Amino acid sequence: MAFSLLSACFSTLPPPAAAEDGLGDLLDRGQIGGDLEQLQENLDALKARKIRINEAEPDALRQLPWLNSGDISSIVEVRRTRGAILSLRQLEAIIGPEKTARIAPYVTFARKTRLPSPEEKEPLSGSFSSRVLWDTTPRDGLSDGRYPGDHFKLYNRLQLDYGNFQANLVHDKDIGEPDVADFVSLSLSASDLGIVQQAVLGNYRLNFGQGLLVGQSRFMSKGSEPSNSVRIGSKRLSPSSSSSEYGFFQGAAATLDLKPLEVTAFWSANLVDARNTTGTITSFDEAGYHRTMTERNRKDNVTETVYGASILYRFESGAVSGKAGGTWLRYDYGEPLKALGSVDGSSSLGGVECDLLIGRLGFFGEAAWSEKPHGRVSWIAGADYQVLPKVNLLFAVRDYDPGYYSPFAGAFAERGDNASNEKGCYFGIEGAVSSRVSLGAYVDWFRFPKLDPDPKVYAHPSSGYDTRFFLTWKQSPLLIWSLQGQHKEKEDVLKQCPGGVVSCRSSAKKYAPLPLVTDRLRLDCDIDVSRRLHLRTRGEVKRVVKEYLAGDETYYGWLLYQQANFRVGSFGLKGRFTLFHTDDYDAAIYTYEDDLPLVFNSTAFSGRGKALFLVASWDVSRNLKLAGKFETTWYDDRDVYSSGADERDTSAPGSFHLGCSLRF
Repeated sequence: MAFSLLSACFSTLPPPAAAEDGLGDLLDRGQIGGDLEQLQENLDALKARKIRINEAEPDALRQLPWLNSGDISSIVEVRRTRGAILSLRQLEAIIGPEKTARIAPYVTFARKTRLPSPEEKEPLSGSFSSRVLWDTTPRDGLSDGRYPGDHFKLYNRLQLDYGNFQANLVHDKDIGEPDVADFVSLSLSASDLGIVQQAVLGNYRLNFGQGLLVGQSRFMSKGSEPSNSVRIGSKRLSPSSSSSEYGFFQGAAATLDLKPLEVTAFWSANLVDARNTTGTITSFDEAGYHRTMTERNRKDNVTETVYGASILYRFESGAVSGKAGGTWLRYDYGEPLKALGSVDGSSSLGGVECDLLIGRLGFFGEAAWSEKPHGRVSWIAGADYQVLPKVNLLFAVRDYDPGYYSPFAGAFAERGDNASNEKGCYFGIEGAVSSRVSLGAYVDWFRFPKLDPDPKVYAHPSSGYDTRFFLTWKQSPLLIWSLQGQHKEKEDVLKQCPGGVVSCRSSAKKYAPLPLVTDRLRLDCDIDVSRRLHLRTRGEVKRVVKEYLAGDETYYGWLLYQQANFRVGSFGLKGRFTLFHTDDYDAAIYTYEDDLPLVFNSTAFSGRGKALFLVASWDVSRNLKLAGKFETTWYDDRDVYSSGADERDTSAPGSFHLGCSLRF
């Protein structure tokens, strides 16, 4: 068994910086996934259009990532048995002071009344964010012409709000891209206009059921909040306002509230980057880079046409409430798709979903069917139960058929292969032992019917499991310890010499499973030194065992960092110094790093060396904020960094970031 030493953290400022919203702590504790910029955008939108906590359906409350199923069922139960929740103090008694403080900016206790008259409508408001990034050492591709663009990454975002209407405009250009307007995203939306719950023109995202059919906003995977990890907590329809260049639709969509029915209709004709040099689409390029000639030739080279509708029935009777419905869509790429057998480029998808809450017991599930390639069904079902006021259980079973395929899936999985080729059983528990101690743990057993779907590689079954525990101890109001451990066994596939021979000719090697055993232990300590100074210290260790046919190989890694957050008046400064040592890339250690607003970084430390980052911010006024970041890593085991066109002729790569945010 191996270890991993977790982090120690000391803090007086709000939790480390994904934002003052505490999003950074969630990302730091769980496995990061999805478009996190969009998650922050969704939360920012909730500040302008707050959730009415006394009227919101359970799935609306799931938009707040700090609430688990137990919290939501408690809120619903209190509303049903005691009446409206009228204050933050009442809410604290239900979900605790910490979670209340987290969600306070996004909820209101007011009930929905008549529509305001034109004279009462709020004036035009909005925000503008801009940032620029450049490397301290230029990339080789910029010097030799492989990257014809410049040294800068640019980002700009404008959001306008007027009553029930909103506009989002996003611009993004990566280092080396020659087109200064490489990516531009626009969405126009309206909400709460009579029966029109939401309407979007331009770029938008959809989420139905648990993401087997369409799940474009799954942000967390196996984190410390088990019920948040399995269920999708996003709106069925929302504008897309992030700089991600993949994972959204482009066209028009609307959700109509025809109580008790809710109907969503959508149409999209989106240009996507595809690898199709052979006349068949083998895969989609999700990175969004358009620097080299090859990348530029792939830009927007395929039109993805999608249309469909979803209908949902909501019901409530006493302690029982829920929803049930179905969705149908059709997509067409105009060219044969490898995932559909290299014959067809279009297919239909259909699915049914349900969600039921009976007091403290909740059930959820979705089953989805794909017409092609083999007309198969994938499904997931689960239940969560609040055993005690502060103890929650969740159990879920999934069966994703190898013959099922959805290019828009965002399902809960060990491998996110389009809700396909995976079976699994997940059990999670979380709870507060006392006012100072909280625990969480999960175990996930999974099985891949085909370790690699390609029959020429290794299309045979493979099993594994992943288990993790979390412990938080508030030693005092100023000192918090957090411990996290993980043990995981999973197989990969690799060409190896048969019979356990150490070396052989390349032609003699055969594909065979490669078992990987991973152990991690991480310790964090957070302390508020004063009202202005917060410190965090983290230690983490990791061991990876690769069980080759010729014998086992073991690799170790460790990381230690010290972070300090300091704030005085309108000025803030965050800094972190990190030491790391890993034997192999598989032993790399990942950490979340503070950055500029709307930037989320999970850095992989591999090799040997040390790293530093500094983030400074200045609130020039109530509505204007300036920020900057410098980061660098000094490697002891290499003379150059990265490879190919991204190679930098230095062992100490670094970058500068500057940004501003204006609200009006």
